[in-house]
Amino acid sequence: MKNNYSISPDFQSIKKGEKVSDRLVWHSCREGNKKALESIYDSNYNLLLNVGFKIVPILEVVEDHIQDLFLYIWKNRTSIEIKSNMRVYLLKSLRNNLIKYAQKTRNLTSDEHLNHIPENTIENQNEFGGDELKVLVDNLPQKQMEIIYLKFFQNFEGAEIAEIMNISIGTAYNLLSRAIRNLKKNAGLLTVFCIFI
Repeated sequence: MKNNYSISPDFQSIKKGEKVSDRLVWHSCREGNKKALESIYDSNYNLLLNVGFKIVPILEVVEDHIQDLFLYIWKNRTSIEIKSNMRVYLLKSLRNNLIKYAQKTRNLTSDEHLNHIPENTIENQNEFGGDELKVLVDNLPQKQMEIIYLKFFQNFEGAEIAEIMNISIGTAYNLLSRAIRNLKKNAGLLTVFCIFI
């Protein structure tokens, strides 16, 4: 069976890691191009794993939900409407599914679980600005940790964060403000603690 892609007839020739418009890739996926779905998966997997693990700290559960999300996307690709961008859609969908799972199984993140994050789920500890900052972020309440990660480590805008987290823009900014205040407060305590060691 020959595939004809009206927007990207040469999509098969795109190399892994090459930047292509999300809209172009999504359009190609909607037309049945499995390589386009693979490209979406490859370019978003680490982000989904990191954010998902902050919601449910069980690696296998997060990986299963990511797989389920992409199976759902493939099966429903012709009816799915992505209103903002692909990353926002993926994160919002995964987050909602993991929260439902956590509510059913009562495995919602707690501070004791967050201290045991497997190293392979964090792309690079230095992305957090060092071990001290990682500890400070990991000790925030779950929603504050999530909003800091989305804003500062994934560079999402306020409106995108609000959509991903299913909150209003005003609530997103208030939550971000509280998280930053807590980080500053805890950083001050860490500084004082380090002086006396």
